[in-house]
Amino acid sequence: MFKLLSVMRCCLFIVALMFFNSSVRAQLTYNELSVQYDSPWTYKKLQLIPIRFKGSGAGAVSDDKKMFDGNLISFEDALRQHKVVVKELTNGGADVSTLLVKNKSNENVMLMSGEMVQGGKQDRAFGETTIIPRRKKKNYIPVFCVEKGRWDDKAKTFRHAGTADAKVRKQIDVTRRQSKLWKVIDTTLIEKNKKNQTDAYLKAFETPDPEDSSYLRFFIEKMRNSDSAYAGFIGITGNRIISAEIFAGTDLCVTAYIENIKSYVRSLQSTDGVPVKTHDEIKTFTDKFLRDKTTQKKYLSANGRIYYYEGQVIHLVAYDQ
Repeated sequence: MFKLLSVMRCCLFIVALMFFNSSVRAQLTYNELSVQYDSPWTYKKLQLIPIRFKGSGAGAVSDDKKMFDGNLISFEDALRQHKVVVKELTNGGADVSTLLVKNKSNENVMLMSGEMVQGGKQDRAFGETTIIPRRKKKNYIPVFCVEKGRWDDKAKTFRHAGTADAKVRKQIDVTRRQSKLWKVIDTTLIEKNKKNQTDAYLKAFETPDPEDSSYLRFFIEKMRNSDSAYAGFIGITGNRIISAEIFAGTDLCVTAYIENIKSYVRSLQSTDGVPVKTHDEIKTFTDKFLRDKTTQKKYLSANGRIYYYEGQVIHLVAYDQ
């Protein structure tokens, strides 16, 4: 499965590079973006509303704001290929809220808020979306604990553990409070009948669900067969909006795509039905953060987050109220 996802990532990335460079937009509003309300991608209980950059071909993005020149890979691929190393901070005592990520490769690594690593002294979720620059050995990344009852004296090797569901990510992106995150994790474990000795959030997803793989296959294939300049997607299930994920460049969007799908799938609940949100209902949501920069900052200050890298917006995530 890992090899399949890696090959699919490469295919998706090549599709993006065929048509668009990795420029970073100065802002992410209706002026630059087109929400494809009438062209949803729907599979069973999950629907994605594509968000595209306006324009087409090489002119869709400006040449003077390249950041990565196509040299960007996902954190999962980098960790699995041993291009990055994740370590605990132990000088003067362990620091539970920070992990050290060393990039040993010549590639820039994209790391998203809510991505998780299992192992170490305790399982963690990363607390921001950022870029780990090539060959940079000391990157201190804020993290949140997603396993309350374990703190091993001898840390285990970290491995990638996917991306958290929207409820957990919302606490990471919006409240940034560990106490509120614990409450959400506790509720999730109870709902899934997965309470365990260490209150490990990942226990809720320890048994692979063949249905999850079918969602992944469908949405990966949809992206592979597309040549559009995607900036992001809005995830919908039943009568609720999961979140909107928008990126400042097509390379960022493509690199994050598989982890976003994993997060959306983990966000599906047994009570969710087929997506039924109307065009007008979805637009009411997007109007809250895409009309202009002022309304965007106001809405996302309470219902999402804007992430920057070297002063440039790279990612925004929005949740419904």
